[in-house]
Amino acid sequence: MNRKKILMLLFAFAACSAAVPTVSAQESGWWIGGRVGYWHDKVEGVTSSGFALAPEFGHDFNAKWSLGGVLGFDYRKTGNTSAEVFVIEPYARYKYFSRDRFTLFVDGGFGVAMGDGSGWKVGLTPGLAFRISDRFSLLTSFGFLGYKNDYYNGGGDGFGFDFRSSDLRFGFFYSF
Repeated sequence: MNRKKILMLLFAFAACSAAVPTVSAQESGWWIGGRVGYWHDKVEGVTSSGFALAPEFGHDFNAKWSLGGVLGFDYRKTGNTSAEVFVIEPYARYKYFSRDRFTLFVDGGFGVAMGDGSGWKVGLTPGLAFRISDRFSLLTSFGFLGYKNDYYNGGGDGFGFDFRSSDLRFGFFYSF
């Protein structure tokens, strides 16, 4: 990735962070956290593996609405070919059901990928949060419903839904 693209990526992230300072135990306030992922499989003798690191930040405006953003890095290797990709994914989160320590939500947003893979996407991702304490929450999200334009981990252009086990993501959050 050349210097110009890296500077554009950092500028875009800074703009998102200024505009959008997730699921938390409190009704409003700031939070930080992130997701980590790993996937490994073997199809017709070809081994694939990859990992993702995605720091996340955001702000709960009330018990129903949040704004957040992800600045992530993905590494994938299939056979002898590898790829490194940087992603920026701002989103709005709507928490439509809360009971005790559990919250169901849907994130609506877009993503931009740059590096060895590129493209963009816009759509919805459902998820579940579990509050461990007043400050810590665990989160899982999976699937996607929307449009992808040659997005790096889905390829091609098109609209649809995708609920594969490889889309399962886990995260944690600290609210302050």
